[in-house]
Parts: sequence; C-alpha cells; structure tokens
Amino acid sequence: MNVDIPATFRGPLELGEAWIAYIRVSTWKEEKISPELQRAAIEAWAASVGVRIIDWVIDLDESGRHFKRKITTCVERVEAGEARGVVVWRYSRFGRNRTGNVMWLARLEAAGGRLESATERIDATTAIGKFQRDMVFAFGNYESDRASEQWKETHLYRVQELKLPATGRNRFGYIWHPRKVMDPTQPTGWRLQQEHYTFHPELASVVEELYERKTEDHDGFNSLTHWLNEDLGILTLQGKAWGRTSVARYLDSGFAAGLLRVHDTECPCPYSSGTISKCKFDRMLYVPGAQPAIILPDQWRAYRAHRAQTKKTPPRARKATYPLTALMSHARCRFAASHGSGTDPVTKEQVRGRWVVCSRNKHANRIDCPKGLNVERAQVEADVKAWLTRNVVDALDALPTVPEQQGRETKAEDPRERAQRERASLQRELVRIDAALDRLIEENALEPDKYPGDSFARVRDKLLARKGALTIDLNKTKGTEEQEAMPTKKDVRPIVVGLLAEWDLLTAVEVNALLQQVIRRVTLLDHRSPEGYLRGVAVDVHPLWEPDPWAPVKVCKGPFGTQPGWAPDFLWERPAEPAAENDVAQALAAGPSVLALTR
Repeated sequence: MNVDIPATFRGPLELGEAWIAYIRVSTWKEEKISPELQRAAIEAWAASVGVRIIDWVIDLDESGRHFKRKITTCVERVEAGEARGVVVWRYSRFGRNRTGNVMWLARLEAAGGRLESATERIDATTAIGKFQRDMVFAFGNYESDRASEQWKETHLYRVQELKLPATGRNRFGYIWHPRKVMDPTQPTGWRLQQEHYTFHPELASVVEELYERKTEDHDGFNSLTHWLNEDLGILTLQGKAWGRTSVARYLDSGFAAGLLRVHDTECPCPYSSGTISKCKFDRMLYVPGAQPAIILPDQWRAYRAHRAQTKKTPPRARKATYPLTALMSHARCRFAASHGSGTDPVTKEQVRGRWVVCSRNKHANRIDCPKGLNVERAQVEADVKAWLTRNVVDALDALPTVPEQQGRETKAEDPRERAQRERASLQRELVRIDAALDRLIEENALEPDKYPGDSFARVRDKLLARKGALTIDLNKTKGTEEQEAMPTKKDVRPIVVGLLAEWDLLTAVEVNALLQQVIRRVTLLDHRSPEGYLRGVAVDVHPLWEPDPWAPVKVCKGPFGTQPGWAPDFLWERPAEPAAENDVAQALAAGPSVLALTR
C-alpha cells in the first residue's frame, strides 16, 4: 500500500543513487588519515542511506590548500550527470582553501549535485545546515592557515639561523647528513647530529663542469641536458632523466655557490603560499648558506651575468650567426637591428647577412619606424673595430706612465668608491637609529613614567621620520650597485686587444661572446636629407663600463601607501617607449661622428 509521506519526513537521498567517493590524504603530518579509515567510514555512510558508490577517487599526499587535484574531476563528472554528488570522509577533505571551496562547491550545486560528509551529518539543504557547513569549512581553513604559519616559521628559522634550506633533503652534488640518523648502538636506535652537507665525491665535479660549459662554452640547457643523460648517464635524485627545466632550475638555485634562494617575505605575491610557481615581481633573494660552495663567487657572478644577457636576447640570436648578432639597435626607434641578405654587386650572387636593417620597420610595422635604415654589415663591423681601437686601446696607451706625471695630474674620485662610502655611511646611521628606537621603546615599557607628557611620542616620531629619510636615501643608492659591478676600461683592455688581433681568425660565436663582455649595444642612427633620403648611418657604441644612456627613467606614481595592496614594485613604472625624436635631433645637430655610407 502506497502511503503519501509529506516531503518534510522524506529522507534527503533517494535509494540507489550513484555517488562518487573522494579520499584525500594530506601532506601535513597531523592530517595523514589513512585511506582505509576514510573508505570504511564512507562505506558505512552509503549503507546507512542506501546509495551506490560508483567510483573511488583517491589523492595521496595532496594538500587541500589548492585545487589542482582530482576533486575537480569529480565535480565535472557530476556536472555531466554521471553521479548525484560527491561524498568525503570530512568536509576538510574537499578542500582547505576559501576561494576554491566556494567556487567548486558553487559549481557542484549549480549542476544539481551535492556534497556530503560521511562523519559530519549536516543537512545542507536548510539554512541552518548551510551555516553549519560553512562553519566547518571556516574551521578547516583556520587549521590549514595555522599549520602553514608554523611551517613558515620553521622554514624561516632554518634559513636565517641554521643557514640551511627550508626543507632538508638531498641536493645534487652533495651528500646530505640529516639531523636524525639510524644508529643501532643507541637505545632508541636513532642518533641526533648537526645537519650539514658535504661534497659528493663524484657529482661535485659534474656540477662544476655544468657551470663551466654554460658560462665559458655557452652551451644551451638542451646541450647540458643531453650531456648529463646520454654522455654521462647521470639521473636526477628522483631517479629520472634530466630535463631542460630541471637543469636550469638547479643552476639558477645557486646552491652550488653556497647560497640559498628564498622569496622576499615582504613581497605581496602568493608565491610563498604555493599558489603560483614563480614570483611575478621577481623578488627572489640569495642569502648565504651553510653548505660548502662547489663553484667560486666569480663563476657564480659570471653565470648570473650570462643568464641575464641570454634572457634579453631573442632565442634565434642566442647562437650568434654574425659578430654583432643581438648587439645592434636602431637609434631612432630604439628597436633591434638585424641582418638581411643582399646581392653582391660584382658576383651578382645572394649574400647572407650583407645588410643591417631595422627589424621593426622590416618585420613589425612602419608606423613607429616609417623610414627604417639600411647599412652594410662590413661597414658597421669596421666602425665598431675602429671605435674599440680609438676608445680602449689608444685611450689607455695615451695615459701617463711615469709616476711623476701621474702625480702632477689631478686624480678624479672614483664614483664607485664614493657610492660605496655613502651607502656604508647610510647603513651605519640606520643601524644607530634602529638601536636608539629599541632603547627608547624598551625604557618606556619598563618605566612608563620616565617620559613626561608627549615627549616619548615626539622623540619616537622624530626617530621614525629620520629612519624613513635614511631608508629613502639608501634605496636611491641601490641603483649604483649595478654601476659598481660594471667593468672598467682597464678590465676589458686585454679582451679588446686580443679580439682585435684575432678578429678574422675567430668564429662569429667567439667574437660575439667577447663583444658581449665589452659592449652594451651598437646604435645605428640614420642621417637623412631634408627630403628624407638616406645619406648615411652613424655608428656609436654604448660600452659596459659606462651607465646605460637608454636606461628608462623612473617616474614616481605617488606617495607611499596611497593604493590598496601597495608594494614597492608598484612605486615606479617605466614610461612608454619614446620615439626619441629629441635625442635624434640633438645627435644630428651635434653632427654624426662616424658615418657608414650606404648604397
């Protein structure tokens, strides 16, 4: 006999419905609930309400702080009508991320699906049930944040105090000696020691050669990967073949240089939370580590300089075809200049790389660069060699060599030494102000009645204002650090002398590699008649021992802290790329120093 039961007294689930069971075991140790325990609880729930589990989806060693997990597939299968809903052991297994929980739960419910917890019987179809479920999710998010903070404090302590990586594990090229090791002679079977790293007897030399091949031979990461996998047959510490990204990531880490690569704690990007794989503000810091260095500091600096140069070089220009590949720029539009083929006037044959043209005018658009340029490559190379001879070799040869002559001349102060002295003075003053602030606050905390009236606040504000001014001045000197690292004419003279002597004997790759140690760029300025006809091209060189004349000027966007979510990186912005017409006009008015005649 069929009885019409009111909807209020009906169960929330229908018998025989298809459900998907999701099991997650977290990476946090306190959350490692075994999959068997979760499965038993879900099976008991399914039997009690009379539903069918059509699939068991398991995520092992997965954190709930992200949604790059199989739970998203479960939701998509419910959207496709494959199942009625998803059941978990507890709601925390669904996720511990506020944004992800809301988004994926909304998708699940929008498709008519439901989320059920086997051990937390909550009817989320009612208002009070939804409130209870939200409270359970909120508490799970809190627990996740609390655990994350503890891990961050532990990682920070390891880096700052112990000078060890945030996570202790094996590193390529080293032998890791963990703090806790097995020792049968001890009553507990374990022995505690100081955690440290030592050189691997076989792999340390491989690491050193990796850096040498990259900086001296200019091997690409693909070549290094083939060398490790095929020539040496060395696998990663996970027992897998090396990949291009894994080689680059290891060399960029700086671990073999005795450094630890950490993220700036004041950076507002979510890199530290693990939601993104790369800091979008590029605020990664290198701090000294306790591990011994395999490579020397000079090798590390050379590698960093090589990487910086490679990143700003187009991929096709990284293997130089011509001596000036990736070094030339059109001075009018400040875009790269490239090589183009042309017909030899004598042999009438096609010659590769005979001309140098503006890449923007030829390959991109003629709006920003309507005229372009056209100059013979041989003439540009000859002008560069003449510039190097005139400004490096002859200029240094003309310097006085007799000590008496040098003493009679007024020696100008080296701006690099002055910048170093000014920065050291500012840092000492900043340390003194910080110490004074600490003493003031401590004395006021111990003896509140020591400072009458508002004297404490007045002195405190005065010290803070002074500290702010010092910080601003110190930040202004940060730009000089790059100048201090620049070479001098004396540093590059041996390179230039050897290059000029053997220019025709070296390959294009070798000449280009040497020029990149001396030249920042070669500028080509087209000189035209009033009617617009090309008369010639002035060739100039921007050397590395001088500040970059094309460096963008920093423009202040406003006072500190006026924008929500403000970060130091937002304070400055590069101006839009100028047409540089004023610079061109001034250069033409001064008269081109060197003109490369064109046909």
